Amino acid sequence: MLAVGLSLCARADDDDVNVGQSIDLVRRTPATSAAPAPKAQASLNSSSTDSRSGNVRLTKQMPAELTLGQEFMYQLRVQAHENVADVIVRDVVPDGATYVRSEPAAEVSGKDLTWKFSEMDAGQAKDIRVWLRPDREGRIGSCATVFALSRACAFGVVGKPGLAIKKTGPETAVLGQDIPYTITVSNPGSAVAKAVVVTDNVPDGLSHVSGQSAVTFNVGDLPPGQSRTLPIVLKGTKRGKHCNGASAVASNVPKVCAEACTTILVPGINLVKEGTKEQFLGKSADYTLTVSNTGDTKLTNVTITDTAPAATRILNAAGATVVGNQATWRIAELGAGEKKSFTMSLTSATAGSHCNLASVVSTEGQSARAEACTLWRGVGAILVEVVDDPDPILVGSTTTYTIRITNQGSADLVNINTAAAFPAQIAPVATAQGTVTGQNVKFQTVPRLGSKQSVEFRLTARGVSVGDTRVKFTFTEDSLTSPIVEEESTRVF
Repeated sequence: MLAVGLSLCARADDDDVNVGQSIDLVRRTPATSAAPAPKAQASLNSSSTDSRSGNVRLTKQMPAELTLGQEFMYQLRVQAHENVADVIVRDVVPDGATYVRSEPAAEVSGKDLTWKFSEMDAGQAKDIRVWLRPDREGRIGSCATVFALSRACAFGVVGKPGLAIKKTGPETAVLGQDIPYTITVSNPGSAVAKAVVVTDNVPDGLSHVSGQSAVTFNVGDLPPGQSRTLPIVLKGTKRGKHCNGASAVASNVPKVCAEACTTILVPGINLVKEGTKEQFLGKSADYTLTVSNTGDTKLTNVTITDTAPAATRILNAAGATVVGNQATWRIAELGAGEKKSFTMSLTSATAGSHCNLASVVSTEGQSARAEACTLWRGVGAILVEVVDDPDPILVGSTTTYTIRITNQGSADLVNINTAAAFPAQIAPVATAQGTVTGQNVKFQTVPRLGSKQSVEFRLTARGVSVGDTRVKFTFTEDSLTSPIVEEESTRVF
C-alpha cells in the first residue's frame, strides 16, 4: 500500500508562494524525489497554491488582502487521482490569527486542524472551508498537508434467486361463461430461478376444459428481472364466491402463492300476473303484471308481451304499445333484485273463463310466462207475469192462472222457486206442476233457466164467495237478495 504526504503553504502577503511536497512509502519505502514546486498563482484578490503527487492533489486558496479584526475564509480541496483510503488533511492556524470555524468541522488541537476522510474514489474531491480572524497587521499564512493510502478494491456479486406470483381475473362472472385468468410469475431476485413450475388449483365451483383440478405449467429457468405470463380459462359451475389459487416453485426457491376470487352470478327473471277473478260481461277486468330480476346480473332489453284472449278486448294498457289484442312493454335495463309493474284492463261480451297469457324475455336469454284467468259472467234478469182467465167468475166457477217466468238477462237464473197464497174468497183446485195444500200452492223448482228462456206454470182455482180478491205469488232465485212478489186480482160475484 502506498502512502503519500503533501505539504502546502500559503501566505496572504506573498506574490510568490512556496510549495513543498513529499511522497513517502509505508513500511519505510525509500522516498521518491520531490517534484519541483509549482509556481503559486496570485492576484490582487486571492492567493492559491496546489500540489499534486501520486494518488492525491491538494489545493489551498485564500484571500490576498485581509482586514484586521474581520473574518475571512480560505479553502482547501483534496482530489483523488485513484482510489484512496485513510485520507488525513492537516493545517495550522497561523500566528496572528484566531480560528473561528470550518466546514466540515475540524478536529481542533491547539492550533492544529485535522480533517479525516475514510475513503475517496478516483476523481472524487473534498472541499474544506476555514474561517479565521486576523489579530495583527503583517504577513500571516500557514501550510496544509495531506496523507492518503492507495486503495485497491475487488468485488464479487452474490446473487439470490427469487420468485413472485400474481394472479388476476374478473371480480364477477356469469354461470357457465368463460372466465379468463392471468398468472404472472417473476424473478425479483439477482440470480436465476431454476426449473420453475406453476400450478393452478381449480376450486369446487369452477372448472377447466381438461376436467382436471390442477393445471401445471413448466416455465423452466427464469433469469433475474424477467417474468412469464400464463393465461388460463375456467368456467363457473356454482353460484357464489370462488377463489382460484396458483403457486410457483423452483428447484432453488421455495413455493409462493397467489389467488384471484370471482363471484359467480346466476341470472334470473320472473313474471307474475294477477287480476280480477270474476267479472260481469261488459264491465272492466283489471290486471297487474310484475316482472322481477331474481338473479344476480343486470338484464337488458326486457320485453313483456301480454296477449288478450280472442273473446276479450283491451281497454287500456298504460305505457304499452297495443296492436290488436296484444300489449307490449319494454325495459332498457332491469337491475339485480329490481322489479317493475304494469297494468292493463280488458272487457268481454262472451261469458265463460277466459285466460290471457303474458311472457317476458331479455337479451341475455332469460324468459318467463304467467297467466291470469277471469270468469266472465252475465247478469240474470227475471221477468214474472201472472194472468187469470176468465176474470170475473161466478161463485162456484173456475179460472185458470198462467204464471210465466222469463230470463231477460245474460246469465242463467238458478233455483227458481214459485209459491201462491190464496184468500178465503177463492180456493186453488189443481196444478200439474206443483202441490196444492189448503190455500197455498208450491210449484216445482226450476234448477236453471238460460238467458232469454221462459217457463210457464198453470193453476186452476174456484170462486168460493163474493169478493174482490188478491192472489199473492212469491218468486225466489239464487241471485236475488229478496223475493219478488206479484199479486193478481180476481173478482168473484
